[in-house]
Order: sequence, then C-alpha cells, then structure tokens
Amino acid sequence: MDWPTRIRTEREARDWDKHTMARRLREAAGDEPLPDHTSLVRYIRRWESGDVTTMTERYRLLFGRIFSRDSRMLFHDHENNREEGHHRPPREEDDPTKRRDALKLGLAATIGQVLSEAADEALEFTRRANTSAVGRGTLDHLESVIRDIAGSYSRRTPADLFTVARLYRRKVDQLLAGPHTLKEQRELFVHAGLLSETLAWLAHDLGDPLTGEAYAIDCFEHADQAGHDELCGWATDAMASIALHADHPARAVAAASRGLTRVPADHPLAVRLQAQASRGYARLGDRDAFDDSYQQADRLWNALPSRTPARPDGIDTGPLATYAMTTYTASSYIWLGDYEQARLHAERAVAAHETTPPAKRSLSREAIAQLDLGIAMAFLGSAEDAVALGLRALATPRLVPSVRARATDLNTALTEQHPGTSSAAEFQTALAGIRVGTAP
Repeated sequence: MDWPTRIRTEREARDWDKHTMARRLREAAGDEPLPDHTSLVRYIRRWESGDVTTMTERYRLLFGRIFSRDSRMLFHDHENNREEGHHRPPREEDDPTKRRDALKLGLAATIGQVLSEAADEALEFTRRANTSAVGRGTLDHLESVIRDIAGSYSRRTPADLFTVARLYRRKVDQLLAGPHTLKEQRELFVHAGLLSETLAWLAHDLGDPLTGEAYAIDCFEHADQAGHDELCGWATDAMASIALHADHPARAVAAASRGLTRVPADHPLAVRLQAQASRGYARLGDRDAFDDSYQQADRLWNALPSRTPARPDGIDTGPLATYAMTTYTASSYIWLGDYEQARLHAERAVAAHETTPPAKRSLSREAIAQLDLGIAMAFLGSAEDAVALGLRALATPRLVPSVRARATDLNTALTEQHPGTSSAAEFQTALAGIRVGTAP
C-alpha cells in the first residue's frame, strides 16, 4: 500500500471527510500558518489521488500527528517517489504474483528491521500518551476557581461573575485544543461543562435566555462526552428553568424529562427535575399531569437519605431539592389558580430560605418565594400582607429579571383583586422605581 492510499485509508477509518481532515491539520499545526481551508482541501484531494508524489516534511509530520502514527512508517516509501505530477511506468516486479513471491523471500531478512521500527513506534506512542501542557496543578486551579464561583454566586454581581466564568471557560477551551492526556481530557470536559452551566444561569440572571440556553446545551454536550451523567442532569435543570421563564413550558418539561433519564432516583437532582416537569405542566394548565408529576417528585423527596451528596462544584444538593419542592410548587399552584395550596407551599419555601445560612442562600429564589406568597395572599384577600411581602422581595440585593417578572405578576394581582386601594398603589409605585441588575 503506497502512502497516498495509506492516508486515505486512515482518514476513512475515522469517518472523516476531506474538510474534516483539513480542520484536523490546522488544529495539529497550532500557531504555524497554513493555507486557507479551500486550498488545504485541494491539497488533500491531490495527495490522496496520487497526482502529487511528494509531500514536504512539515505536512508528513502533521499527518503523523493527527493519525497518531510515526510519520516514517506512514510515509516510508515517500523517498522513492520524488517526481511530481506523473506516475512511473509499470515494471515487471509490479506484477502481483511476483510481488508476493518477493515478499515471502524477503520476509526473514526484513522482519528484524520491522520489529526495530515497531519498537521505536511503540516508544513514540508512550511518549505522546504522556505529553501534556495541562498538568495536575492546572486542573486543581480550575477546580478551585469553579468552587469559588459557585460559593460566591449570590454575593457578586451576575455581570462580574459572568466575566470571570467566561474567561476561564475560554482557558479550558484553549487547554483542550493543546496537548493533554486522555485522563486530563475527561477532567477538562467536566470543568468546561461546569463553567458553561454557571454561564447559563448567569445569562438567565442577566435576562438573556438565548445565551443561557446555548451555554446549557454546551454543558450537556461536554458532560455527555465525559460520561458524566449527573452533570448532564444539571444541564437539563438549567435548560428547564430558562425555558420556563422564557414562557416555553413544553420545552421545560422536555428538558426535565431528558435529565431524569440520566440521574438515579435516589439523588436530590431527580427531585428537582421531577419538580421542574411538574411546574412545566402547571404552566401549561394541565392539572392531571401536574398532579402525577408532583406526586412522583414528593415520593422521591421523602425517600432521600438524610445525608445528601454535593454537586461537582461542592454545593450541597439537599437544599436545592427542598427549594424545588417548595418554591416551584408554590408557583405551580398559582398558575393553576389554587391559592390556598400556593400559600402553604410558599410559606414553606420562605421558611426554608430563612433557615439557610446567609452565605449559602439563593437570594433570587428567596425573593421569588416571597413574591409567590404575596400573590397567594393578594388572591386570598390580604392586600396589606401581599404588599409587605412584595416590598421585602424588591429589597433583595439580587434583583434579577426573573424577580422583576414575578413582582410584575404580584402587581397585576393587586391591581385586579384590590383596585383603587392604597396598598395596590404603594406597591405599583415601588415597582416602578426599581432598576434590575444594579446590585449583586
């Protein structure tokens, strides 16, 4: 087999087309300049066809790199084909039968050379398997940064955290493009997924659902490539919330259902995803589907062990399940028009947030729980209580668009249920005077 056939066979074995091959060559070249994409594809076509019988050492090394082959073995007959642009005439020894006989006769003489070359090749494989520009220190640093971002999520502004998380997400992408071991690649994919999940939530907090969804999808893809089912589940949790707040409840149900296929039933994330699905059904107005999904979530929640695991970024998952079963359920009953049940679950949600240590609180979720309770109280006839809860929510230091949207719902409830009252006017004035995103 001549070298043009070998490089074509290697390409086809990987199911690459010529455009993919061109991109792989460019990646392997790193900072070295290469011709434009169209020219590279044209070169590959000519090389594989045998129309060009020479290739520069630079490209031979690049092909060896992308195929993980010793370039000397890949192009060992290259030096015998120096003429370019034409094929040599057939010779007697090219006859297939004569070639087979020659191979048999020469096998004993050449096997020593082949074994020697194979030993060199194996040594090169081993060297490349341990070649890396990453290292344990870099991975530990990334893990520390991700934990710091998660721990300071409620204390720093979304815009500030977005800038930091995006910077490190780009760093991880650069590390993935460079030399690294297979073990390091999996860890880098997990770190990439965690950073993209954080960026999804931050984009959501900044009022950009399109960007949020894009990062959530990226998180799922990297988690899936790394074989990290739990992180796939967290990605779908973000997808579901973003879709619901963007008024796409059917997509929220689909995302939550997808995540449930990747997460064990005894994990708090399964509770969250089932609660996500139930509030999606509630937003769709499907009471039967809501009841069924909520009951499943409640069974999972009650069966959770007393000690719950931490997320990959160190956050305890137990409170996250509790927030879902209280805050999400309160919102669901409001959408279904069952305000007494909404009040009961909203009170539990507010209490759950208030008993959480300040450093671990989710301030935006706490404000939404207060607003849900306020909406329930407004429909149950207590305008003053509703306004008091609403004003507390508007005082949150994390006044993100989702909080503003729920405050608008409370304002509508007060206007419709208590028209012309001083309470309704007071809250309307307060809501008109706030600005979203001015505080952490």
